[in-house]
Amino acid sequence: MRRTVEIAPNGPRPSISLRRVPPCEPPFDDEIEPAVWASAHQIALDWSPAALRRAAEPPARVFGGAAVAVSAQRSVVAGASHDAKLAVHRFVRLCVEVLNGHRPPAHLRHVSVPADAGAVVTQALVGARRVAELRRAAQHPGRRQPRRPSPVAVIRLRLCEPRPGAVEAAVALVTGERTWAMALRMELHQQAWCATILRLI
Repeated sequence: MRRTVEIAPNGPRPSISLRRVPPCEPPFDDEIEPAVWASAHQIALDWSPAALRRAAEPPARVFGGAAVAVSAQRSVVAGASHDAKLAVHRFVRLCVEVLNGHRPPAHLRHVSVPADAGAVVTQALVGARRVAELRRAAQHPGRRQPRRPSPVAVIRLRLCEPRPGAVEAAVALVTGERTWAMALRMELHQQAWCATILRLI
């Protein structure tokens, strides 16, 4: 390490230390090699019309020496798309607010398919009445009751998208010592996810 001292008119300035650049110093932008995505072992894709037609044809299976075309079917996959998950979580949150009495059941009409909105609202109303009856039955005369009853809460939520544009969910709910089950189905209706079925068990 070298040190330098400068003599100024008003006296010497403090010494300045010059240090070597450490070997782990990151390179400058112009020294970075460009990222190369291609590989020598990468497979070339065939986008010719003949190859696309072959890919679109259903696979064939051999039965008794004869090739029979089998139609490709989309299997049901557990889980759902991101938009479907958001829609189900929002709808379940609205249902829980209805069951707790913080929201009227009619608010579910706006997030339901118009043809099925009546049945969805009716199920939510029946569920809210059941929760109110349970809370009344849990009250004992002469005993001091807690200020706020135990709210309905979600324990578990399972999703499945049986086909694009439709999602089904099973929800486990709890209030006090009672466990509930709720099943629902939502479908894309005019570019929005809307409920078609709601069942409370």
